[in-house]
Amino acid sequence: MDKAEAVPRPAKPARQTLRSGSAWLEDDGSVARTDRPTVFTFAAPASPAAARPSHDSRTPHARFPSRPETRSRVAVIGLDGVGLPLVQDLTARGVMPRLAALLPAGTAAPMRSSIPTISSVSWTGFMTGQNPGKHGIYGFTDVKPGTLTTFFPNFGNVKSETLWDVAGRAGKRAIVLNVPNTYPARALNGLLVSGFVAVNLERAVYPPELLPRLREDGYKIDVDYLNADQRPEAFFADLAATLDARRRVYLRLLADEPWDLFIGVITECDRLHHYFWSQYVDPAAPHHAPFLDFYRRLDDLLGALAEALPAGTPLFLVADHGHTLIHREFYPNAWLRAEGLLRFTSETPKGLADVDPASKVFVLDPGRVYLHRRGRFPLGTVGPAEAEDLLARVRAGLLALRDASPGAPAGGRPVPRVFGRDELYHGPELDRAPDLVVHFADGYDPKGALAKRELFGRSALTGMHTYADSLFFVNRPGVPADGLDIVDLAPTVLALLGVEPPPNMDGRVRLPP
Repeated sequence: MDKAEAVPRPAKPARQTLRSGSAWLEDDGSVARTDRPTVFTFAAPASPAAARPSHDSRTPHARFPSRPETRSRVAVIGLDGVGLPLVQDLTARGVMPRLAALLPAGTAAPMRSSIPTISSVSWTGFMTGQNPGKHGIYGFTDVKPGTLTTFFPNFGNVKSETLWDVAGRAGKRAIVLNVPNTYPARALNGLLVSGFVAVNLERAVYPPELLPRLREDGYKIDVDYLNADQRPEAFFADLAATLDARRRVYLRLLADEPWDLFIGVITECDRLHHYFWSQYVDPAAPHHAPFLDFYRRLDDLLGALAEALPAGTPLFLVADHGHTLIHREFYPNAWLRAEGLLRFTSETPKGLADVDPASKVFVLDPGRVYLHRRGRFPLGTVGPAEAEDLLARVRAGLLALRDASPGAPAGGRPVPRVFGRDELYHGPELDRAPDLVVHFADGYDPKGALAKRELFGRSALTGMHTYADSLFFVNRPGVPADGLDIVDLAPTVLALLGVEPPPNMDGRVRLPP
């Protein structure tokens, strides 16, 4: 039996559209968008279908209804890399009984991630309610303007305010823990502990007075997952210890601190999935049982967090993306080299500084295509007259690629769609966007490696991100969930707090009629 078939999977939703911010792709490949966000209000029509905005609407941001002056609280637990199919499987098998008890009383649905489907982009979309053309984060790495020098964007590079900034202006106090791309910590009305990538705990905490309490509880920002496949016992022990420390801190702050908005993300799931997803799908694998044991431990934590909330508190469980089994890694820069579109000044290129000035195109993780344009890069050679034909050539070539390896998913077609930047993004940061974004079929994990010569390969990683099946759950029934997108979370949370979402948010408020 193929490993991918060893564990039954719930069927995916029939309607799989692609969306990023206020733009999305329909099943026929056509682009739909709303240039202004459309918002569900508390006075929505009785039928969720009737309440959904037209894809062609130009409706201005709906006026938020007045709310009584009573205290509202909202809790959001983020489960990095957890898809709805995984939750459905583990609850059905009795691995997560406490979560299984929560689900019937609320709304569970698949949620679309960001494009590209990478945590720094997705979680920034969650906290801003905006597409990358507004918040400015396009990946874990980016290129400094006017150079070929790469850097790691952090919280200081996020150009938009967060949902807790908006809530704070309305007098709401927030506890924000371990949200990726919130380093270094910055001031807010409340507490913040940065998530991945936080390199210094002292700069990851606001206010600084919180730091001794974190150390007392043995808090860790992240599990040590380097070479996890080579030291599985140590990795699983560290995974459990990190989750236990997170449990102590989350429950203590929930009990001891005043708060209106609580956000706590658990990133251990993602680390586990990347290295051990093959162990999950194969019940005979040596680390299948430790994989399930981690989720039993996580289930107990989720139950404890739910019990710690004041009665009636809205509770969200959400993910930035899902996971699936990697069939092969895919190296688009190898294809560009074979086509003569990318050259290097070194036989073993280590970075963009080794790009030959004659190069036309290069790719950054995970499938962001950049023309080597004059005016954008210091030695760029591509001018406006050449750009459109070059983009068309790259798009057509990537779409035509085929994989003839045994068991190839998606009919051996690794690239089903290639998007132009204007199809996905809009806003003041659009000029920093990639020229094209490659959407990869499930099973083909994109990598921006420069030195690869082969188109496909494998590494120690066995799990890759998925776009269309991120977990969404809220303990409220009847939430309109058709076309649910990660940017919908920020305006929805603000609405439940009684705070009007800003008109520049791309997401829609998702509340039952």
